[in-house]
Amino acid sequence: MKFLDINKIWSYAITATIAFLEPINVLFLWLLIFIMVDFISGIYASLIEGNYVTSHKMQKTVIKFVMYSTALFLLHGIDVYMITFTKLYLARIGCTLICGIELYSIFENCYR
Repeated sequence: MKFLDINKIWSYAITATIAFLEPINVLFLWLLIFIMVDFISGIYASLIEGNYVTSHKMQKTVIKFVMYSTALFLLHGIDVYMITFTKLYLARIGCTLICGIELYSIFENCYR
């Protein structure tokens, strides 16, 4: 008799994570869109200026997406499990601020 079936544990963990993130999946999509537009506009501005595009600079985009996604994940957790007496929509506010920062960066790339 098996007490711990590793496949069931992984499937429950993945299902729970997807269920937890389901209310904010659109925010992650918008975050990805803003980051990718900033990435593409940054590459275009660098090529116009004659600068090289290196993998180190591209790696910063991946790190930025991971950090922003972690912030949204944690803000959603605070909103759902820690502040239960009211709905503050912290993940939406955080995503709005992050997308505003990315929009500013896009405008900077357009005017370079």
